[in-house]
Amino acid sequence: MLVIDDDPEGARSLSELFRCYGCATAVAYSGRVGLRLSKLFKPELVFVDFEMPDMNGLEVVAEAKLIDAEEARQVMYVCLTGGGPAITEENAGAAGFNRLLYKPLKVTDLLAVLLAARPGNFVAGATAPTIRPARPAYTDRTPRH
Repeated sequence: MLVIDDDPEGARSLSELFRCYGCATAVAYSGRVGLRLSKLFKPELVFVDFEMPDMNGLEVVAEAKLIDAEEARQVMYVCLTGGGPAITEENAGAAGFNRLLYKPLKVTDLLAVLLAARPGNFVAGATAPTIRPARPAYTDRTPRH
């Protein structure tokens, strides 16, 4: 999963959330870097901020789709936006985005995107992945004198 967003805090937070769900993630803070990283990382799911200083989300996805076609890859693109009249469901879809999410993002919307991108990873009725502690829990509680 790749996050392309000029807001470092938002991009890292989104990346960490998906990492907790077992996704390999990468982050780029500009459209041009995101395109280069996409060539190397070859993600299946890409979140692209609509408003970025170097390239907007529409330009990023247009170029990314050319790269995907050359490499015969299937990639799901999600547009992230704070709203406004510049982007709608219709023109996001026409530009190549599979989904449009409005900021502030909702975890339920993000997980729905993950399920749509990787439906075989989660089975109905199965327990949801949990966040594991960084180290094993201390189980021997007997005092030592």
